[in-house]
Amino acid sequence: MTPKELYHRFRTWQKTPSRNWEEGVTTHRCPNCGHEFTGRYCPLCGQQAGDGRITWRWVWKSILDVWGMDSQSLPYTLLQLLIRPGYLISDYIGGHRQACYKPVNMLFIVAIFYVIIAQLLGHNVSSAGFPTDNETNSLLSVFSWISTHPAWTAISLTTIMILPTYLLFRFAPRHTRHTLPESIFIQLFMCTLILICSLATILLDELFWLVPFYYYITYRQFFGYRPWGTLWRLLVSAFVWLFLLCSVFITLLIITGADQLALNEDRMFVNYDIDNNGSLLLLASFLLLAALPLTIGYRIGKKRAHTQSADIQQ
Repeated sequence: MTPKELYHRFRTWQKTPSRNWEEGVTTHRCPNCGHEFTGRYCPLCGQQAGDGRITWRWVWKSILDVWGMDSQSLPYTLLQLLIRPGYLISDYIGGHRQACYKPVNMLFIVAIFYVIIAQLLGHNVSSAGFPTDNETNSLLSVFSWISTHPAWTAISLTTIMILPTYLLFRFAPRHTRHTLPESIFIQLFMCTLILICSLATILLDELFWLVPFYYYITYRQFFGYRPWGTLWRLLVSAFVWLFLLCSVFITLLIITGADQLALNEDRMFVNYDIDNNGSLLLLASFLLLAALPLTIGYRIGKKRAHTQSADIQQ
């Protein structure tokens, strides 16, 4: 088989992975209610066929049940998330959920492994080098919480992407007019990907490009735009995400009362010395800078969708 044929076979698997859930024709007698049936589950009480005496396999299955892995496989779902992320999310949004591990459970299990591996490797975000005056203690507690709660931090950061995704990809060829709840689950899957990519970056710094790469691949597969259509929308989304994140940061400064913040030169933030009125003005400016590209991108997507619909009708 040539490399080209292997690639086409892989692309076919990406779009439609095999799911052979064929039910056997053997007749079973349910040990729970005594009903005779064919298939995997009793239609009266729901007990699974083949449940009988306790075996080592049953012990292992009971352990997996604690993690919600009775009918779904976490490793297989993670593998699909790495190899076919957009198609996997599309399957889940489209209703093929039995073969997919629950995204919320998956996120927090990956976060647990992230914390364990990061601690073993000695990678820890601390407040060393930050000022310790009383004025910024509240803000430092926020940074400390971020360093010790990677799952909630990933959720918080990707939540900001819900609005840009919803508006800029609203009229995509696939999943047209997707809903806000669906956008939330899209970002839940992306949270897991971000944690995996962050863990890979801890192991090897040169893999910093994995997060933007996976965002592009996932959105390209899920929404179905062409390469340039996916790229410019993602760039605008990243632009909006940055300004919304700055807005959240300024809001934290206003709430915590840290109107003066001076960090060391090796930190990512610079001197900040502005009163609350100035903070509110800066916050309004960032929100306006985020709203403009969202509005323009939404109008472009809507106009092109109407044009394509008219061309199809003609």
